[in-house]
Amino acid sequence: MLAERQSPSGRSSPGLVPMIDALLSDVDSEVGELGGILALRGPGSFTGLRVGLATCLGLHQALGVPATTLTTFEALAAVSPEANLTVMAAVESIRQTWLVQAFRTDVVPESLGDPRIISTDELAAERVDLIIGFGLGDISMPANQAFRAAILEPPPLASHALILQERRQGEWDSSGLVRPLYLQALSAAQPATAA
Repeated sequence: MLAERQSPSGRSSPGLVPMIDALLSDVDSEVGELGGILALRGPGSFTGLRVGLATCLGLHQALGVPATTLTTFEALAAVSPEANLTVMAAVESIRQTWLVQAFRTDVVPESLGDPRIISTDELAAERVDLIIGFGLGDISMPANQAFRAAILEPPPLASHALILQERRQGEWDSSGLVRPLYLQALSAAQPATAA
């Protein structure tokens, strides 16, 4: 890992390309020197995923460099400080819900089931060793309720995603750049047409 940048949630899309340029400048490099592109394909915000994946796809196609994706859940599970734990990777959604997926930690985390949507109360009641996700420490729980599992607020995910991709030793597969993982229907609807 030569350099890393992050921006506040919800503000990264308009500044993504300038941020890439600045990051490359920090390490005296240019976009044509990239050896590969690794992106998280979600879950995440609709706009953020679309802009991020489209930018990565454009760079992949224009430069001819290999590209691949991981899910946000896989990257979160890779943050676990220990092997042989049952961890729940959690991404905050809307209206007190969470997008989650369980893993058994190892050199490469092993999925224990499909991603799902659960409430904050259900997340707190999960029987796992560790819950990893951003924003967990900000949840206000009733006085008589607490999380059953330990909670870990992860660091930025870039280095963990890179290490995980190296450990997977798999082919680089760019198809994930056109398959974002949302898990939820869009909250906006098409306007009704007049009859």
